Amino acid sequence: MTHRSDADLIAHSRNTARYFTETRHISWVLLIGTVVWGIYGYLKMPQRKDPDVPVRIAVALCSWPGAGAEKVEELVARRIEDAMAQNAYVERVTSVSRAGLAVVYVQLEERVREPGKQLDDIKIKIDSITDLPEGAGPINFMKDFGDTAALMLTVASPRVGDVEIALRARDVERAIETMRRRPPPRGGDAAAPRVSVIACVPQSIGPEALARPIGLLVKEATDTGFARDVRPILGTGFIGIDAVVEHDDAAILAFIGRFVQERLHSSEFHPDVWSPAVIRDPRDTRARLAAVAGEKYSYRELDDFTDLIKHTLQTVAQVSKIDRSGVLNEKVYLDYSQERLASYGVQTSRLSQILAARNITTPGGVLEVGGKNLSIDPSGEFKSEKEIGDVLITTTGGGVPVYLRDLVEVTRAYDSPPRFLNFYTYKDAGGRWQRNRAITLAVQMRPGQQIAQFGAGVDQALDDLRPRLPEDLVIARTSDQPLQVTESVDLFMKSLYEAIVLVVLVALVGFWEWRTALLMALSIPLTLAMTFGMMDTLGIDLQQVSIASLIIALGLLVDDPVVAGDAIKRELAAGHPPLIAAWLGPEKLATAIMFATITNIVAYLPLLTISGDTGRFLYSLPVVLACSLIASRIVSMTFIPLLGYYLLRPGRTKEPSIAERRRKGFARFYYRVGGWALDHRWAVLGASILFLLLGGVLASRLKQSFFPKDLSYLSYLDVWLPEDAPLSASEAAARLADGISREVTAEFGRAHPGEDGAPREVLRSLTTFVGGGGPRFWSSISPELQQLNYAQIILEARDKHDTQHLVPVLQAALSAAIPGARVDARELETGAAVGIPVSIRLSGQDISLLRRYAERVKEIFRSIPDSERIRDDWGAENFVVKLQVDPDRANLAGVSNQDIASASVVGMNGYELTKLREGDKQIPVVARLRLEERARLSDVQSLYVYSSQGTQKVPLRQVSTIAYELETANLRRRNHFRTITVSCFPAAGVLPSEIMAIARPRLLELQRSLPIGYKMEVGGEEEEQRKGFKNIAIAMAISVTLIFLALVIQFKNAVKPFIVFAAIPYGMVGAFAALYLTGTPFGFMAFLGIASLVGVIVSHVIVLFDFIEEKHAEGEPLREALLDAGIIRLRPVLITVGATVFGLFPLAAHGGPLWEPLCYTQIGGLTLATVVTLLMVPVLYAICVLDLKLVDWRGPREH
Repeated sequence: MTHRSDADLIAHSRNTARYFTETRHISWVLLIGTVVWGIYGYLKMPQRKDPDVPVRIAVALCSWPGAGAEKVEELVARRIEDAMAQNAYVERVTSVSRAGLAVVYVQLEERVREPGKQLDDIKIKIDSITDLPEGAGPINFMKDFGDTAALMLTVASPRVGDVEIALRARDVERAIETMRRRPPPRGGDAAAPRVSVIACVPQSIGPEALARPIGLLVKEATDTGFARDVRPILGTGFIGIDAVVEHDDAAILAFIGRFVQERLHSSEFHPDVWSPAVIRDPRDTRARLAAVAGEKYSYRELDDFTDLIKHTLQTVAQVSKIDRSGVLNEKVYLDYSQERLASYGVQTSRLSQILAARNITTPGGVLEVGGKNLSIDPSGEFKSEKEIGDVLITTTGGGVPVYLRDLVEVTRAYDSPPRFLNFYTYKDAGGRWQRNRAITLAVQMRPGQQIAQFGAGVDQALDDLRPRLPEDLVIARTSDQPLQVTESVDLFMKSLYEAIVLVVLVALVGFWEWRTALLMALSIPLTLAMTFGMMDTLGIDLQQVSIASLIIALGLLVDDPVVAGDAIKRELAAGHPPLIAAWLGPEKLATAIMFATITNIVAYLPLLTISGDTGRFLYSLPVVLACSLIASRIVSMTFIPLLGYYLLRPGRTKEPSIAERRRKGFARFYYRVGGWALDHRWAVLGASILFLLLGGVLASRLKQSFFPKDLSYLSYLDVWLPEDAPLSASEAAARLADGISREVTAEFGRAHPGEDGAPREVLRSLTTFVGGGGPRFWSSISPELQQLNYAQIILEARDKHDTQHLVPVLQAALSAAIPGARVDARELETGAAVGIPVSIRLSGQDISLLRRYAERVKEIFRSIPDSERIRDDWGAENFVVKLQVDPDRANLAGVSNQDIASASVVGMNGYELTKLREGDKQIPVVARLRLEERARLSDVQSLYVYSSQGTQKVPLRQVSTIAYELETANLRRRNHFRTITVSCFPAAGVLPSEIMAIARPRLLELQRSLPIGYKMEVGGEEEEQRKGFKNIAIAMAISVTLIFLALVIQFKNAVKPFIVFAAIPYGMVGAFAALYLTGTPFGFMAFLGIASLVGVIVSHVIVLFDFIEEKHAEGEPLREALLDAGIIRLRPVLITVGATVFGLFPLAAHGGPLWEPLCYTQIGGLTLATVVTLLMVPVLYAICVLDLKLVDWRGPREH
């Protein structure tokens, strides 16, 4: 480095600092323009909670009714997998094969920028599949599987009000009294106490539709002797029985429950029917009905309400797509008795032909009459279910017409049994918890929109719609990204303001002079304004990563203005006039400031090389930091000289000379300590090496964790039952989990009272999805496709800081209280989705062998005390019923295997005959056996099998037998090989890395014993951490290389950069110590903090080196040059480090678990690196000059 004299610079130098100082009118215009640009950019930038990371997953579904899991895997799933794998950008293909269904997931490589194009290509390849087995298909490809809802609106029905209960109670009371006035049968006891069991139903359901189930109940109660003189009660809006019963209420309800479960299939029972009420005294009717009151609005009404809300919200400019979950579709059921159909010689296949021929919309042509075209409409399209019942089917032998209503019972009901249900649990106005039926709308936002405007638009649309909806209809925001973004942005902006105040205070204390502190204070908004303008230009949105980047940048962006301001003060003290000093000071340090800025930029910019979703998540961090550092450099060489000209003045007292500063104050202490260190430099170096070894010990004791959990109001429960569990069992388990969650949170609120000492309300609501997962409300949560054995419960806390403490407590209570179900309480994840944190994948071909090795992995995990909830993703083998057809008997009877299969599926599950078109709905018309003819397993063999080639029929028992087997009901594949994944969770307070550390030796031993063709892989958090750490290590290596090259160019020496780098390990020790003392695990963000320390430390050393080189050029001895440089740089270094460290405290306090590790590493690393910079760098420099002779200290004249 060469340093020119002041006179030479004043005479010949032309630079931005001088231009902005001397042409002040232009400078003020540019300053005001920069502020306006920043304000415009800030207001225009899109806002969201997290960076927009596109989900690169799609799913294909293909049904094959009747096929087992292995058949589905071999003939359906593998074909779809092969088609998907033809795309060049596919990273992973996984599939789940179940009985009758293949679900195949495709995940694109992380480098794909536009997943939509590649998914379209995959769909084209899937559509070209032509060799699916007969009966399989079509393939439904869900390209939008990864879309995340910006808002979830749950619309729920309130409980029936007091007025309706009173009206119903009046009618029920009259019906009971009328029924009891009837005389008893002969021999009956008129004085015997009678009991009525009443269930209320919607007014839209006629009593005749439920007459048969009531008749069956009467017969069952009478035949079993449970009750005497049983009389049915049928009325508008209620059904029930009245009987002489000698049992208590609990026994009566248990009897009815068993009857519904065994004879009527509880899952098929009408969902709008209230729970039964036991009434002994008619005067208690109102109280009894109030205790079991059901929801006010039926599923059909909720469907209409949410459909209206959906179409209204679609008019909002920021809304893109809306999906509804929990809608129960309607069907028209034709319940038939096969004996009755057989008596008239009618087959179900003939019903289909007759109804399809009638229910047409075929045009009848156009007739021209009198200059007009008249369309002829021959349509016999059904307008209602009554018209379906009026269809003529046949005639009797006497010519009497037989209509469909004579053969079957025509009823309109919901899809039965339902395959998906939604419930919402909340506290009503009276403070009572209510769990009611619901439908949830997942509302998505258009790309590039401001989420605040999206939320305001939705609010306005709902406010306008509200008068058209029932006043008591519950509309709740169960996942509210607009609110989360507003809170997140407000919180981070608060942290930013706090950081600005702290930085200004540090500057005020450091300079102890208000003019310089004011200059620093003005530099911050100017730099931020320019940064906001750059961010808007580059398309960066405002979210937690970009805002946190601004907070991290605060300490860095004041570095250049602090150095420039300090230089201006020194020039003023040297006697230069303000107009000269304002630009001369920054100009002298221009090169050092530039290389310090470059060093900081290249420390962060290589983070752009981090690939995949983690790279996209963190993309704005290096970009925003680079923008802020560039803005800081520009401001320090433009607006700081301009403002310094107006603000800074020479001190009233003469600035002490360097010799005077050596003799007093903190500089004297530094001079003495530094001198001692230079005299005992090898001892100091040895002690520092021991210090580094201590840092290595601390690093080895740090726990490891990839990404922390998100700080959110929401958490969720995964409730799994065995694969063959029906929806009713899943709903019962979910209901139990709902109740336990409320009890646990209430106890948690009592144990952690509020500031007033009263128990806190911890839980706001629970949203339950039974039969599958809810919409994708969080980008890292992949929703479970509809499965009858699964339920998801989303819990919303009132205080998001309670979530992380509540989840372990919930987990312990749920695991102990719900037998037969696996319940996982989960927090939301930040960054890439990890899933179950400890996972081991075993791949191969043989099912039994894979299960055997999976059991060995489970045994390894079971032997670890801190592992819990151990499972595999295939589940236990299921009990299945096999109809073994005797081919000889079937042929003799004139029926085929196809006829037998058709008879079984039509009888048990129904058969769609046609559709009833009503408005925008197409309602299937389904023929099915009566409940009493298909309620038991033995009923299967009573089915009639009709020949497709003739009129003969034969009971199923004559041509087949029933056998029972166990088979795998859930086969999973990964990248074309069968793969079983064994997983577990660590106990509360234990990290996944600790579980893997204990299990690894035995897992490696098991891996070595695997036969050829089988392999074991580690998944879960360790897999993601390995990829993430590899990416950041590469970025760190690039950063160090670029910094080294910059230093070589600056110093024109290849040795001096190593002296600069020597300070880095000491900063890392400080980072490790901070993590250890705070109990923070070492994860991705901590690694990122250490990587970013490099540039910050080096930038401080660069300016110190610049002063050393300046003193060297002036011919000063080595000792004085080293120590004087430290004295001169002491104040700016302490101020900039103090600004950075104190500026990070608000982010550490408010930013949540994501940012804490990064803040702690930088706070600890910078604090220690400051001492190293001022003490160890002179020591290392002296060793290189005096002892190792690697650096030449001869003056310029000596060369």
